[in-house]
Amino acid sequence: MTGDKATTPPASIKLTDKIYGITNIKSYVPLILYRLNYDSSKELFTIHCKGYKVFHHLEPPATPSSTPIIDPTTDPEWETIDNVVKQWLYGTLTQPLLQTILQPGSTAADVWTSIKDLFHENKEFKVIELDDELRTLSIGNSTIL
Repeated sequence: MTGDKATTPPASIKLTDKIYGITNIKSYVPLILYRLNYDSSKELFTIHCKGYKVFHHLEPPATPSSTPIIDPTTDPEWETIDNVVKQWLYGTLTQPLLQTILQPGSTAADVWTSIKDLFHENKEFKVIELDDELRTLSIGNSTIL
């Protein structure tokens, strides 16, 4: 094999490089979050974050896992990756919802919790509202109840 140049295989792409490469979250999570699609949006976003191994930025694992995660106390990239995850979250929100959620100095977990709380706190009220609407619904001279 004289005269042949030794070739080196291309360096493998690190997961963090893939994370930084996502500039349009709508390609991966094609829903804009609003009142009626919270559960679907949450599921798509969860799948995306678990696929890129950053879900721990939204919800810390309940039990230690064998999958290594980035530790904010030992890894200088943690804050950068957390900001990327926040950008992904912000990219799935409507403008009014973004204005409600946006808080300086928040982490991706803070944003995730704020969104969850916003949609979950209204569920009980919505159930009461819909129940009342059903009880007062009438068709012609007939009532539902």
